[in-house]
Amino acid sequence: MISVAIKQKVNCSGCNACAEVCPKHCIEMVPDKKGFFYPKVDAVTCIDCGACEKVCPFQDGNIKLDTPLTAYAAWNKDREQYLASSSGGAAHVFSSHIIKRGGVVYGCTSEGMHIRHIHVDFLSKLSKLQGSKYVQSDVRGVFSLVKADLKAGKPVLFIGTPCEVAGLKKYIKRIPEDLYLVDLICHGVPSQQMLYEHINHILNGRSAERLSFRKGQSFHIELTDQYGTVYSSEPHRDMYYRAFLGGISYRESCYECPFARRERVSDITIGDFWGLQDAASLPLEISEGISVLLPSSEKGKSLIAAAKSDMWIYERSVEEAVEGNTQLYRPVHNGLSARLLSMLYPCFPFDKAVRIVIVKDLILESLKNILRSFKPVLMPIINVIRR
Repeated sequence: MISVAIKQKVNCSGCNACAEVCPKHCIEMVPDKKGFFYPKVDAVTCIDCGACEKVCPFQDGNIKLDTPLTAYAAWNKDREQYLASSSGGAAHVFSSHIIKRGGVVYGCTSEGMHIRHIHVDFLSKLSKLQGSKYVQSDVRGVFSLVKADLKAGKPVLFIGTPCEVAGLKKYIKRIPEDLYLVDLICHGVPSQQMLYEHINHILNGRSAERLSFRKGQSFHIELTDQYGTVYSSEPHRDMYYRAFLGGISYRESCYECPFARRERVSDITIGDFWGLQDAASLPLEISEGISVLLPSSEKGKSLIAAAKSDMWIYERSVEEAVEGNTQLYRPVHNGLSARLLSMLYPCFPFDKAVRIVIVKDLILESLKNILRSFKPVLMPIINVIRR
């Protein structure tokens, strides 16, 4: 029984594979106090078949990981799609290629305040999957849909975090040639409950119609309510963003993530190519970011080769890609601030809990701003004294 097997929350990523595989449908994913979902088993209905434990990536541990074969710096040739994407727009290129083959793409979308995985089979709907979503996606019911599409003979592209990909691989068991797996370089995920609370705090209870976390390479949160009013903030002024970028609001399993390493769980790993050493020497305007592509299977290399006519693509070293992305060699450290926030939230509202945790930083920033405002007055005085 999976709820008995998971003795510590660090051993569950919330991938939902156990709930999907249960033949009696007696496993429900329920949120804890912080909003993270964990399996709850109806002991009366359970037949102790063990399917839930066998499908769990954390319980079985028998997940095949592969070393990247090479690395690429890439970005979408379509300027409009490039600008609409978080980094280089490579995921959009792969998605378009699969749909043109009569296939289906599964990825994360933002529907108001609900972040979930959906399936897309029309090019016109791919825009729903663009943009970063810095929160855990709701993948309930998705794995069975992927399986059904594969049985129908459709090529399928699944894009998700490494733990979601691992859960899907365990659920599918034998991976067919027409299933393409793409994982994102993931730092960690806050819960949707944290995001809901933050949005409600910002919008005073008004519903959010649109949410975005990035403008190209720039981290920037923007909310639009039902009346068209826009809230826009840089990361250091927004409590949800500060907690995310500071790595203090993640799921417990994120701090010991077995997939935060060079060896990858998917066919292709995608992320921002941070630390690209000679970006200035690359042609064209790439101010909005570049994707890093790490194929870890021949299938992944084949997908890149098939879609490369729609991308500007340059081969790089794997070492260069790893050096710029810490999540390719270790998970985020569960530091004092993260542990403190875990104790304070949900005893305090999310934004207030974050403010308490980072109060020292907020005070120092306020003092710097005060000193900065006095600089035009102080500098002439200092110059006189120096004479």
